[in-house]
Amino acid sequence: MRVLLMALLMLATPLIAGDLKVGDEAPKFRAGGVLVNPPEFARSLEDCKGDVIVIFEWHTRDGTASKLPDLQKYWEKHGENGLMIFTIHRLDFEKLPQVRQLAHDRKLTFPIAMGGFYDDKNEFFKYKGDSGFRTAVIDVEGKIAYHGDGDFKPALDAELAKVVYPNLGRHAVTENAAKVARGLQKREWGKVLADAEKLLATELDDDTEADLQVVADRLKSFAETRLKRIEGWTAEKRYDLVMKTLEKQREDFRGHKLSDDAKDEIARLKKDKELKKELKAWEDLQKLKDKQEFGDWQLYVTSLNAFAKAQAGTGAATHAESEAKRVKNEWSEQ
Repeated sequence: MRVLLMALLMLATPLIAGDLKVGDEAPKFRAGGVLVNPPEFARSLEDCKGDVIVIFEWHTRDGTASKLPDLQKYWEKHGENGLMIFTIHRLDFEKLPQVRQLAHDRKLTFPIAMGGFYDDKNEFFKYKGDSGFRTAVIDVEGKIAYHGDGDFKPALDAELAKVVYPNLGRHAVTENAAKVARGLQKREWGKVLADAEKLLATELDDDTEADLQVVADRLKSFAETRLKRIEGWTAEKRYDLVMKTLEKQREDFRGHKLSDDAKDEIARLKKDKELKKELKAWEDLQKLKDKQEFGDWQLYVTSLNAFAKAQAGTGAATHAESEAKRVKNEWSEQ
């Protein structure tokens, strides 16, 4: 009987991953659940191929939170351009509304996954290890460069120094291709793509042609992903996301036709008489959010519902109503 009970207990206890060691292949992870400050493209290890990754677990009530300002500095300098950060908030006491508030108050803009070791949609369990909560730094080759609870910054600095071509997925190209690809360091996507396409129209050696094609395909994939999202958001009347993404496209691809196309589309939308009410409603909703989102939640819900009633028929009204329900549900679960 005692043996049977022990066996049942072992089955009921989740398996704990062993501590990771420097040089180990980084385990796969998935950020598919609730995220504060979600990144534009990355959700998995594969999405971040070739870039440095930090996975950091923390909680508002212990010393781990003291490291958040350092992570924010790294994010502001390298975020989504050679560096991905996924911080994991432990859901012990404070829940999603409090974490949203903390991120706002402390001006934290890096991604924060909720319940990362407990939510099967935010799966980072293999980074925990036997010894408790840990910070992991993953290098450009997808291997563990640091795993521990001490000072991770020396390892992170060393790995960031190896990032030659952010967002490309690799850091070695031919000499001729390198002259074009180095613009990725400054996120000059438009210039890089235009130069790559120009050279691809000439006679090149096979290796240089192949490398430049990788560069061009990678950047065009980002643009195409955005355009597909814009198409879907237009159908949903999410003109806030449409305009925001078009602005990103215009800025990131400056010097290429993709930027010109985005600029033209922004101008067209602003001149469309039928969309003027929609765009104005989104502007007014943003003003409401800026003023009340992180104040009294009940007042915020009341204001959102009043806005939805006053702007009935617009995409902004539909979103305001949905936002009111979300906020009420999140706070009611506290």
